[in-house]
Amino acid sequence: MAIIVCLLSVWVFIRTLSYGIFELKENSNTFGGIATIVLAVLSLILPITIMFINGFY
Repeated sequence: MAIIVCLLSVWVFIRTLSYGIFELKENSNTFGGIATIVLAVLSLILPITIMFINGFY
């Protein structure tokens, strides 16, 4: 279960981060790009942290 959560978190991180970079470079949307990158980092860190806090490792 932990491996699946980690793999899905990394997959979501990569997809969201790439969209944030696209927003910054192609659309010149600074606020949207930075907000999307922050969301990507949170989507990588929070599920794994919650999983280890609850003891599902």
